[in-house]
Amino acid sequence: QMRPDGTAMDENPAPDAEEYFATALLFASNRWGNGKGIYDYKKEAFAILDAMKNRKPITGPVNKDKRKTTLHSLFNTEHKMVRFTPDADNFAKNGDHTDPSYHLPAFYDVWAAWGPEADRAFWAEAAKVSRDYFVKVTHPKTGLAPDYANFDGTPKAASWDAGTANFRQDAFRTA
Repeated sequence: QMRPDGTAMDENPAPDAEEYFATALLFASNRWGNGKGIYDYKKEAFAILDAMKNRKPITGPVNKDKRKTTLHSLFNTEHKMVRFTPDADNFAKNGDHTDPSYHLPAFYDVWAAWGPEADRAFWAEAAKVSRDYFVKVTHPKTGLAPDYANFDGTPKAASWDAGTANFRQDAFRTA
């Protein structure tokens, strides 16, 4: 996320981007095969998928050394759900939670079929969990989801913006 002058607001990842990168690389691998180096699409996809789920916490400086934090994997393996952020500082302020629009169960089905064999069962379960989650997180009358939510499906008001408990710009993608 960048400011209009090009400086970073936050150097941490938005987990949904990595989900798209890994899936695009798997499709490239299956369409065109794998070359060498960065053109070994399958290897690159597997590296992203492995880091998204299995990476151990890393502690160090972020935001041009303005603060130090610990970053966790992009998926909460206990809940089998994508996190809003891997940043432990955010967990301390807001609790570990998710963004319903980051849930991409069709992608998880692809990862369960084509991803690293050791994690295929996890991805298959994550797809089911995400599909079930959409029923929990969406309003029973409107069908609309909040921007952010807890892993149990209850809306999450972020410390910096209580409006995240409502249907807004992120939630449009949960259709």
